[in-house]
Amino acid sequence: MAHWSENGKHLDIKYSKINRPGELSEKTKGLSDVCVIVLPASQRHDYRLEGVDNLISDVPNNLGENATLIVMGEVVDLVLVHATLCSSMRYQHWISIKQHSIKEADRTNGLPLYHFGACIYTKYNSALRHIKTRIPYTYCPSCHKTTKDYGGKKHTYHEYGTLLSDVWRDIPCDLDGDLTEVIDRFADLLGIQLYRELEVLDCRQLQLGRRSIAFTEPSSKQAESIGRVNYLNSDQLILGDCLERLRDIPDDSVDFAFADPPYNLGKHYTGYADDMTVTRYFDWCDTWITELARVLRPGRTCAVLNIPLWAIRHFIHMETILTFQNWIVWDALAFPVRMIMPAHYAILCFAKGNPRALPGLVDDYDDKDGFGLINTNRFLEPLAEGFCLRVGCIKVRKWSTINDRGRLTDLWWDIHRLKHNTRRVDHPCQLPPDLMYRLISLFTRPGEVVLDCLNGAGTTTLAAAQLHRKYVGIELSENYHTIAVARHREVLAGMDPFRKVNRTLTAKNSPVPRMPKQRYVVPKKTLQLEIKRIAASLGRLPKREEVIRHGKYPIEYYDKYFSSWGEVCAAARTTGMSENQIGGVAKEKLEQPLLFNPEELAPQKK
Repeated sequence: MAHWSENGKHLDIKYSKINRPGELSEKTKGLSDVCVIVLPASQRHDYRLEGVDNLISDVPNNLGENATLIVMGEVVDLVLVHATLCSSMRYQHWISIKQHSIKEADRTNGLPLYHFGACIYTKYNSALRHIKTRIPYTYCPSCHKTTKDYGGKKHTYHEYGTLLSDVWRDIPCDLDGDLTEVIDRFADLLGIQLYRELEVLDCRQLQLGRRSIAFTEPSSKQAESIGRVNYLNSDQLILGDCLERLRDIPDDSVDFAFADPPYNLGKHYTGYADDMTVTRYFDWCDTWITELARVLRPGRTCAVLNIPLWAIRHFIHMETILTFQNWIVWDALAFPVRMIMPAHYAILCFAKGNPRALPGLVDDYDDKDGFGLINTNRFLEPLAEGFCLRVGCIKVRKWSTINDRGRLTDLWWDIHRLKHNTRRVDHPCQLPPDLMYRLISLFTRPGEVVLDCLNGAGTTTLAAAQLHRKYVGIELSENYHTIAVARHREVLAGMDPFRKVNRTLTAKNSPVPRMPKQRYVVPKKTLQLEIKRIAASLGRLPKREEVIRHGKYPIEYYDKYFSSWGEVCAAARTTGMSENQIGGVAKEKLEQPLLFNPEELAPQKK
């Protein structure tokens, strides 16, 4: 079984072929359960279905007030689908689904295509109602341990597997092929009491044309710019507002522009707010994206990183001034705030005019070039699916000459966020340097200019310096700018700015409070397992006063060592797991209920 849904039912699946556009509107009238619309596939990533907006425009009005709508299709089509549906339905998730087969890009000016999407919308205006669903752990073929190292927290994880995320790599399929496993997963995921059926409306046989969305400027301007000398001859770290300072950069002078803007989700940055109105936020983004397009040299790439919902809006603006290259899915699990864990981060890649062949795909690449970085993180040869990142296993694979490398596509799963404070500086949202090593190596050559107009603590410009590229970094916050300058001095001194360093940090990228460094009289694991023992005796999760009464350890340890009562009860809310591959867990065992409802935990003061 590819997944396990807790305490749910499997919806009855009805399947209908749509043979003419008007039939879709007829079939959706009165539907109040789950509706899945499957759009035609394409062999061209930059050709959009003609009339897809008209095809689905009547659907929202036809559906019942509790209906859930899922639209499956190519990236370029889902962008237009969202523009059509967003005013009448609530967006919930963009699920990225790995393809069974890699689609080759038209030439070497884009990455091979390895995913399509499924966008979920609801008529109701609350979070998605669904069943908690898990997928099994995956195991490294070399060491036979889980592909993720769970360290000392194995007792807080479930024996079956991890919660489902919004990147589905475990059930690969093709949009123009058999979608049974994906449909079955939706039928379990949405198997709540409110619904009885999941109706699949297959539009793949509709004879809809496709048109190119490539944007080309007047040929005279391109011809005039191609031979222009690069004006940026020195590295620059600039303190100031990006909208003002970008205007100082000449036209056609940058070889790669990257931006990882604040996501407007209320993060705590120093020097600027992350809580604009939506309209103001996108007006601001549109302005600096337009400036990035201006300063790009013809054929060069602008890459913007954001959550899928905001990336859709960036896409709609960028396609009016640039040419689409790739929607890169970065499978980078963030703070798990929902039962569908957010892991899908979009990197939109658009070129100015006709994109050039990507240097990372056509140039001879020497892995020893750059800063002498270790071979285990070869930038353009990603880790193959299924291998772990344990240092010991990496060494064994190297000694045994096991080929653990795969092909670079537009689906990236082998680059992980910074987990340990020793790798971080005092900035709440730091990108891992491996992400920037890959992007810069893919889109530029040594000596070319890399621009980050929202440079933060300097990850982009530091990676560019290590890879012998010129760089321009613009940052509004004096605090973050100062950190970046200091780290660049380390590069000039021959030091690795991304090395482990013990620092006192104040910034944090999650709502969980940062705990002070301290010596534990009793290990946290021991305390959590004690809570699990008390829960088993009570038949439910214990309250604080019950831990005082029945526990072996002073309540002060729980108050001092844990950030919340939820963390205290983490082991009691699940089964615990082993990282060793010892065979699958019996379905019958998993379906035995726990002694208490894991969702009953209410916020309590310690």
